[in-house]
Formats: sequence, C-alpha cells, structure tokens
Amino acid sequence: MTKTRDASDVHTELVVIGSGPGGYTAAFRAADLGIKVTLIDRYANLGGVCLNVGCIPSKALLHVAKMIDDSKEAAVTGLYFNEPKLDLETMKNWKNKLISGLTSGLKGLADKRNVTVVQGFAYFISENSLRIESEDGESLLTFEQCIIAAGSEPATLAFLPNDPRIIDSTVALNLTEIPNNILIIGGGIIGLEMATIYSALGSEVSIVELTDTLMHGTDQDLVKPLEKLLESKCEEIFKGFEVTNGVAKKEGIEITFKNSESTHSGVYDMVLVTIGRVANGNLIDADKAGVEVSKNGIITVDHQMRTNVYNIFAIGDVVGEPMLAHKASHEAKVAA
Repeated sequence: MTKTRDASDVHTELVVIGSGPGGYTAAFRAADLGIKVTLIDRYANLGGVCLNVGCIPSKALLHVAKMIDDSKEAAVTGLYFNEPKLDLETMKNWKNKLISGLTSGLKGLADKRNVTVVQGFAYFISENSLRIESEDGESLLTFEQCIIAAGSEPATLAFLPNDPRIIDSTVALNLTEIPNNILIIGGGIIGLEMATIYSALGSEVSIVELTDTLMHGTDQDLVKPLEKLLESKCEEIFKGFEVTNGVAKKEGIEITFKNSESTHSGVYDMVLVTIGRVANGNLIDADKAGVEVSKNGIITVDHQMRTNVYNIFAIGDVVGEPMLAHKASHEAKVAA
C-alpha cells in the first residue's frame, strides 16, 4: 500500500507538488535515480485532472459515443440495431472502474519506489519549506529541491450567473443528466469532445466559439473533416461569436452572443463552459519562495524547467501552453 504519511517535521530531498502526468512522472523518475521523494496532492487519488476528471474519463465516454454511432451507421451494411438504451448509473460505474484501475496502478508504482505520498494542500513558506494543510491539520515539510506540477483549473466567464445548470468539463464528465439541449461555449479540444459525447447520448448540441475556427491553432486540414462531422451531429455551430450575457430563467439559461454583424440568443437546459484553463501558479504562495508568477498563474522557466529560484522547478500546465499531458511528462523528465 502506498506510504501516505503526515509530513510534520519531515525533511525530503525532493518534493513534487501535484500528482498529474507531470508530477508522478517527475516523482518516479527522481526516485529511480535514488532521490528521496515526497509527492503531495490535494486529492486522495493520484493522477491529477487528466486521469481522474479529464482526458481518461473523456476518452472512455468517447468510446461509448463511438459505439452508439457505429450501431446507427451499421444500417448501410444491412445490419440493424435497436435504439440504444442509456443506463447512466452503469455507465458512470464503468467509467469510474477504469479510472480506479489506473489510480491503483499509480499507487503501486509509488509504493514500489518508496515515494512518500501526502494528501493535502501545499503552500510555500520559503524557498526550502512548505506548509501542508490536510484534514488532520497543518504540517511542515522542508526540502532541498522542489518541482511544481500544480496544474490548472477550468477558466470561467465572470458575468455568467451562479447556477447549477452552468457547468464545466469536470461536472459534464460526471453524467449527472443528459439535457434535451446544451450550449457549449468554446470550440477547443475539450468542447468538441463534449459535443461528440453529448450528441451521441441524445442531446441537441450547439457550439459557440470566439475565434473564426474550431480548435484554434490546429492545422485546419485536420480540423475540416472533424468540423464536417460535427455539423451533421450538432444543431448549430457559431464561429466568430462572443458570448456577452447570460440570464438564469426557470425554463433554462438564456445566453446572448454576437459578432460584428448580428446578435443571437437562445435558452438552453444546460450550458457547458470550455473556454480554456487557468494555471494554478498563484494558488500555492509561490511568491513567499521568491518564485515569479504572472497574473495568469504562469511560472516562467528556463530550458531545464528551472524557475528564477535555483532549487525550484516547474512543469506542466503551470508553465503555460500547450496544456497537454504528454508535454508535462516530457518536462518532468527534464526537470527530474
């Protein structure tokens, strides 16, 4: 079983803050090199956003969507299926079982390498010490070197009302309900994954994107076939439109969006905001260690992933775009 310990009055050679793809890769790599490692995460399960509430559950549900689509498209071959019946509770249990298997595997890898895992919120006191808040209270951990892999959080639109029908990707992947219609604000990777999933599960999906292209920054020769497919699945796709207002009504959430030529509004059972992510660099009191952090939570690093403080490194989402798991894993090996 993974060694989960109280960090009070403990000293470690290397502390890693965050157990996502970057964090656990760095911790395991450093342990393999003979370094005494402590890995801190706010959640009980290792794996971070990607494994627990991000890319792994989304890929599992995309697999479900693919099976539904395949059953419908099989008719052209003369093979017919009845309309799929959804059991959301069974689907969620299956998804969670997949996640549990992977997180258990990470626990085993941490234990095999004698990596000490501490659950709690980490805050810098100085360039060589952390305060850790957990359910058991506060504790102190001193260290020689640190790798910050604190990840990111979904970005929000401050003017939207505080309403449970306005959700982020974490809530969307919980499959609490399948709305009759849903508006997805943001046509990036996460938004389009959610559009694919919810359209397959029976929702009428609309997408509104601020830029003139879906998956902005991606080779448009790759995007065009996907966009053509989504056009056949979605009710409407608005490109080049800015969301300007949201009002919570009894019948749904009214969203207004416009461009230079026209203004549109609609009422939706659910609104999913996927406009990007915000780095967590400002949530760990990094300034108390002298680490420079931008107002957007981004930590600047050099080619060795070293911050402006010599013994503190940073990797993954917290150092900026692209916020992708494989990038974080590569940076972890560089830093460790």
